[in-house]
Order: sequence, then structure tokens, then C-alpha cells
Amino acid sequence: MNAVAFALTAGLAFVQQWSLQEFCWGVWICGLFYSWACVLTAVPQVMLTAGAQKEFYDTKIPWLKRISAEGFALGIIPVSLLAGFFMLYLYCWIFSFYGLFLSVFAEMKPLNLFGRNGFINSDFFTPVAYLTDNFWPMILATLAANWRDFLRHQALERMVFPFKNHDILHIHVMILVMPFLAMITWALFRDAYQQWTVVLLVGLFYLLPKKRKKEDHVVGQSFGGQ
Repeated sequence: MNAVAFALTAGLAFVQQWSLQEFCWGVWICGLFYSWACVLTAVPQVMLTAGAQKEFYDTKIPWLKRISAEGFALGIIPVSLLAGFFMLYLYCWIFSFYGLFLSVFAEMKPLNLFGRNGFINSDFFTPVAYLTDNFWPMILATLAANWRDFLRHQALERMVFPFKNHDILHIHVMILVMPFLAMITWALFRDAYQQWTVVLLVGLFYLLPKKRKKEDHVVGQSFGGQ
């Protein structure tokens, strides 16, 4: 699946002639959708498994022992929905901050959406809609390559700390090698160096081996076990 994601993203980078700035914004929109997907899959998982996992919650919050399993399963529904809504809003706020950072250091056209004076004055969802329309294959590739993350047993952890399940090491590697790859590709390909740099970075992101937790072998068997 990672090889397919790499081929799709790399091909799109050449066809649409992505710049490094566009790639940065592409990673931004993929990270946003990944975070949203973590929340949207965790909320129903928590609601569906709450009754069966009440013992787990009792060990974490002792006063819950006073509530019956049926009452707890019913009460967790509005709590999960409220928590999910809050986390979706929180990630919008966090990525708004990241967007402000990118609008300064990775400014790109249209400047009224992604310029240093554009992003801060635009509403959050207009830039999101623009990037989604242009980078939807990259978004789908990212979600598909990380589908196991959305079925992990640790639903609460996934909702609150989505990137704890994501191999952040690859992102650090990409950041460290980006200037060196850019110099090499510029020497070899001149005007096409940005697209080739993006392809190599995408390769690092998708094709480096990822360390998976032991629970991966039971992914998809059930939604139980917090």
C-alpha cells in the first residue's frame, strides 16, 4: 500500500509540477485530514465498546464504579460526541497556527490564501477546500497508507494524540535531508529540481520501513480493548 501511495503522490508531483512550497502545504493538508480521521474513527469506537470496556474505565476513574454498565454505555454517547467535536475544533486551531507558520516560510500562490498576509486574513476552511481540491490524491494516499492507525485498539489515545501512532521519525528525516537533496537535484536536473526533490522526499516518507506496534496483528478483528 505504501508503494502505491508513493507512486500516486510522486506522479502527481510531476504532472502538476509541485514546488517545494506546494509540497509543504500538501503535507499540511494531509496532516489535518489524518488528525480528523483519527477523531472521527475513535468516537464511534469508544461509543460501541464503552459497555464492554467499563472495567478499564473503572480502573482509570474509580467513581465510575457506582454507575451500571448500561448507564455508562448510554452516558458515554453524548460525552464522546462532545469530546470529538472539541478535538476537531482543537485540531483546526492547531493547524491554523501551522498554516500561519507556513504562510511566512512557504508562501505560495494564491497569495490571498497562502501568503503571509493572506492566510491570516482568510477563513480557515477556504484554504482547506482549495488544498483538498488540488491534493486529494495525496490525502487519500496518506489515509490509505496509514489505515491501520484508524483501527487501533487505543481509541482514546488516537483521539487525543493522533501523531503518537504516526511514524514522526520520517518527517524529521525529510526535514534534515531536504537541503542536501535540493542541492543534488539542482545540480542534476536544474529547472526540474523541485519536482525531483519532492519525489525523493515522498519516497523517504512512504518507503522507509515503519515500526508497528504488536497490536497490529489483531487490527480489524475487533474494536475492543482500550
